[in-house]
Amino acid sequence: MNFVKNWRIMVVQNLQLPETIDQLYVRAHGADITLQNKKMSVNARGKAAFTTYYNSFALKKWKKYTVVGQISLALTAKGCFETTLVGFQIRRGLKGALEGGFVEKILAKQTFSLREPGECEIVYPDCDCDLLAFTIRAFEDSEVYDGAYRSVVDEDLPDINLALAICTYKRERYINTNIALLNETIFSNSRSILNGHVRVYIADNGRTLKKEEIESEPIKLFSNINSGGSGGFSRCMIEALADKDTYNLTHIVLMDDDIFFTYDALARTYLFLRLLKKEHADIVISGAMLLMDKPHIQHASGEIIKPSGVVQHKRGYDLAEIRSIVLNEIEMPVNYCGWWYCCFQLDDALSGNLALPLFFQYDDTEWGLRNKRLEKVVVSGVCVRHESFAARRAGWRDYYSMRNRLIVATLHRDSAFRGCGRLYFQAMVFIKIFYRIAFFRFNDAELMMMAVEDYCRGIEWLGATDSAALLRDVQQYAAKEAGKNPLESLLAGVTLTARLLKLLWVFGVKFKRTAADYVKNYRRFITEDFWRGHLGLTEK
Repeated sequence: MNFVKNWRIMVVQNLQLPETIDQLYVRAHGADITLQNKKMSVNARGKAAFTTYYNSFALKKWKKYTVVGQISLALTAKGCFETTLVGFQIRRGLKGALEGGFVEKILAKQTFSLREPGECEIVYPDCDCDLLAFTIRAFEDSEVYDGAYRSVVDEDLPDINLALAICTYKRERYINTNIALLNETIFSNSRSILNGHVRVYIADNGRTLKKEEIESEPIKLFSNINSGGSGGFSRCMIEALADKDTYNLTHIVLMDDDIFFTYDALARTYLFLRLLKKEHADIVISGAMLLMDKPHIQHASGEIIKPSGVVQHKRGYDLAEIRSIVLNEIEMPVNYCGWWYCCFQLDDALSGNLALPLFFQYDDTEWGLRNKRLEKVVVSGVCVRHESFAARRAGWRDYYSMRNRLIVATLHRDSAFRGCGRLYFQAMVFIKIFYRIAFFRFNDAELMMMAVEDYCRGIEWLGATDSAALLRDVQQYAAKEAGKNPLESLLAGVTLTARLLKLLWVFGVKFKRTAADYVKNYRRFITEDFWRGHLGLTEK
């Protein structure tokens, strides 16, 4: 990496002013606050609190991972107002810490009187708070135009350049919206700190996007076979690696195609990476997921998989509430990062460390477990809005869920699935399939049995499979009409249960040999050479 010297005072987080009052950004207390053209007006005797998800600053986390020094708040404003600096500290060590243990502290106050728009600054005293924030109380009609948390930085900083990798399949609405955002806020904005530091790589698995409408100098669009998220993201990694030296790319950000993200999520990622301590240089940044239709509700903030299933930390947190915002700062164990937003180093070793060809589901999980040596952290405010998974339940997904869960558990019995032997796998297969039989979801049960049979075919079969054709077969099977009366349903359930018991016996017989095959040979299927052949790409 190249280093840039003499950054003594720098912005570490910008103030975000929304178009309308939104408690994720600012809280209004007892007075009219108006927002227009990124300017906030506060009436006399009104109070605006920036004790919010997007505008608080995660001091403890930034102190732990980065070289930030003393923090100050800088505002561009006009009028007469009092600024109060506040901090929130989690009561660690209490039994009920996750249930609400924190204290709020007033750290400093200062009154400013600006007849004309100008800048004012107030320094946060040294403290051990988890979260910093501030409030503004107006003594007369006042306006706030801009603001930022700043830090004194006495370090040489690396030059960071991001490759945004987007895998898409017929999601034009999201792609067009996100590309428009990037063009407006970065590529056409010479004042952006990200201008000249971001390039975009889009793998079009649906082959429906038009180059003339998408591509520009910093944006590349690639027509790709429908190889799922694993193939699309691997294609983006390959293309970014090819450009690595030309554009000095240092990190890659994997992003789903059905999300909305903000400019500030990228800016915070960039600044966090620039300021990382050397011992954390290879960290993986995970973006939190907020619900598309309820953007104040968090779906996940870091993930962990274990034998009992996936745990999405802090799910259901209402980020409009200060309690949730503060407790969101408690670091939880994370062993993989969802690829709706996942940032990591783009180094040459990645060419032998691409995704396993799982098509979709558990490809991000497997990559995270495989790279268990890498630290994984959720950075506050780095998030995306994503469609709810609950609205997507479709039987054909059960096939991939079962097959890929078996593969991931097999490969990582030295870590997340330590101690899980044949009986664990048989029990998991029985419980998941019999549940569907019991609730007359016969097509889903049969698809899951097909998934177990395909798992037993081994890694060579997985690598040679035409993933697009398999998807069509699975979806067609899932769409079959049940068309059974109660008696026929009962008989079908009995028949499927008998098939399931036979499958469990066959699975048990084949398990040891099949598992050994996966563990011994899977690394051949995560290389650039494999993916070039699988995707039909030309030689390097």
